[in-house]
Amino acid sequence: MKKLYILMLALLVAGSGCKKEDENLNREIVGLGGDTWAETTLDKWLFDNFTQPYNLYVKYRWDGTEYDNSKTLTPVKYDKVQPLMEVVKGSWIDPYTAEAGADFIKKYSPKQYVLVGSLQYNSGGTVTLGEAEGGVKVTLFNVNNFDKSERSVAKRVLKTIHHEFTHILNQTITYQKEFQQITPAGYTADWNNSTGFAANGFISQYAQAAPGEDYAEMVSIMLTEGKSGYETLLKANTSTTAVTAIRAKEALVVAYFKQTWGIDFYGLQTRVQKSFNDLSPINLSGYLGFGKAFSSVNINPVTTTGLSDEFTTAYNNAKTALLALNTTAKYELDNMTITFTSATEMQMKVNFHATAGTAIGTAYTGLFTHTYAATGNQVTFTATTRDANANVIAPAVAPLTGYFVQSPLLLNYFYTPDMRIEYGGFRKTTNAASFTYGVLGN
Repeated sequence: MKKLYILMLALLVAGSGCKKEDENLNREIVGLGGDTWAETTLDKWLFDNFTQPYNLYVKYRWDGTEYDNSKTLTPVKYDKVQPLMEVVKGSWIDPYTAEAGADFIKKYSPKQYVLVGSLQYNSGGTVTLGEAEGGVKVTLFNVNNFDKSERSVAKRVLKTIHHEFTHILNQTITYQKEFQQITPAGYTADWNNSTGFAANGFISQYAQAAPGEDYAEMVSIMLTEGKSGYETLLKANTSTTAVTAIRAKEALVVAYFKQTWGIDFYGLQTRVQKSFNDLSPINLSGYLGFGKAFSSVNINPVTTTGLSDEFTTAYNNAKTALLALNTTAKYELDNMTITFTSATEMQMKVNFHATAGTAIGTAYTGLFTHTYAATGNQVTFTATTRDANANVIAPAVAPLTGYFVQSPLLLNYFYTPDMRIEYGGFRKTTNAASFTYGVLGN
C-alpha cells in the first residue's frame, strides 16, 4: 500500500510540473472529424424544396447510425433521389398544402426523410418498404428500384409515404374507436400467411396486421389508387358484406379527416391523383370500359365546364338544330351518355325533352349504337344502328354524334380547376386541343 501511495504521489507531482502553455483543446482529433462533401445541385434542390419551406431534411448519403445494424442494407443511387422526391413533393406535400395550408405540413410532417437503396428483409418472409419513428423520422427503403415512369413502382413508394404519414397523424390525434370494431375478428399477427383478406373486409393483406395498419392502408390506398383504382378494387370483391365493411371504414376515414383536420378527403384524393397522373401517367382504359370500374361517361356542358371549343361548338350547334327540328314540341338537348355495353359495342344516348306543346316536359332518349375497336388507351367508334327516336333527331344532332367518329380518340382524365372533381373523357388523336369529358359512372 505504501508503494502504491508513493507511485501515485510521484505521478501527481510529475503532472503538476509538466504544464503546457496555450494548448488548443478544441482542435479536431485526426480521424474523427466526420465526412465532408461539397454541396451539389441535388443538395441545393432538396434544400429549396424541402428544408427551407418545410424544415424537412432529406438524408440520402449513407450513415450507418441511421439504420438497424442487424440488417443488410445498401446506399442510395444518386440519380434516384430527385425523381423520387419529386413524387414525394408533388403527390404528398403539395396536395396537403393545397387542402390544409403550408403550416399543416410544417407542423405535422416528419422532420427527416432517410433514404435507403435496398429493401429491408425481415424474419418471417416480409419486407419493410418504410417506417415512421415517433412522427419525427420516416425511412424509405428500396429507393434504387424507383422509376416514376413505371407507375406500379412509383405507386408503391407513394403508398408507403401516405401510409407512414397517416401513422403520424393518428399518433397526434387518434382515429375513431369505432373503426376497429368493424372487422374485429380479422386482425392477426400472422397477416402475411393469411388468405382471403378481401372477403373478410380488408382493403389489403397488410391491413389485417392491426387496426392502426388497417387505417393507414385505407388512407394510403384510397389516395394512391384514386377513385378509379379504389372502385376497381371494390368491384372485384364478390362479398357484399366485405364491401359494406370497407365502405364503413371509408366513411370513418373521410369523417376523421374532416372533423379532425378540416380536410376534404375526396378533394385531397383528387389532388393526389392529378399530380401523380402528371408525374407518372395512367392509362384510363384500365378503368373505363365494359366490365370495368366505370362503363359510362355522362357529358353535360351546362354542369361540366371547360370542354374544348370544338366540342362545345358541335354541342351547341346540335342543340340549336334540335330546338328547330319540331316547332311544336321544341326539343331541348339535355345531355348525352356514352356507355360501353360489351367488349365491342358502345351506345350513345342523346337525352332531350319537349319544352312546348302537348308533350311538354316529356323526356326522350335517342339511342345511337356503335361498334368500337380499342388499342391501349385509344378507341375508334363506328356508327351502326339507331332506334326510332335517334332516327328522328339524327339530322339535327349530327354535329354532336359526328364528333366521336371523325377520328380515333384517346381516353383521358380531366380535372376541374379547383381540383374538386375528377372526370373521364376523350381527346382527339388528331388535335390535342379538342376534347370532351364528363362524370364517370356504371
